[in-house]
Amino acid sequence: MMIRTLVVLILTLVAASAHAEWILYGDNGKAEFYYDDKTIVTNGIYVTVWEMLNYSFPLNGVLSNRSHKEYDCKAAQFRNLQGEFFNAPYLKGEKVSSNMDPEDNWRPVVEGTQNQHLMQLVCGMRS
Repeated sequence: MMIRTLVVLILTLVAASAHAEWILYGDNGKAEFYYDDKTIVTNGIYVTVWEMLNYSFPLNGVLSNRSHKEYDCKAAQFRNLQGEFFNAPYLKGEKVSSNMDPEDNWRPVVEGTQNQHLMQLVCGMRS
């Protein structure tokens, strides 16, 4: 039963990110920052969302990535649950690497960053 639940969860995440409607929320000259508002899930004080970055220049062969982020809205902290890195813009080309770490450490959201902007967007959308 646990394996079936895990398979359903993975397929749901893949389907959600494959048909994402990315919304531009920032650009710092080095990268464009997008999120998919249809992937926002609230669970108490925690909110998860998929984010995509397109880099202006390659970083270790990577031109874009998507990550599944979890925010603790009350404590203003976040952690990355999953990430995928691609060698072309907009998640195209070959996947360079990926990771899945639901036990990633919580980190503070730094004031004035795109990460803070995204946290304010998704935490403000909580019901």
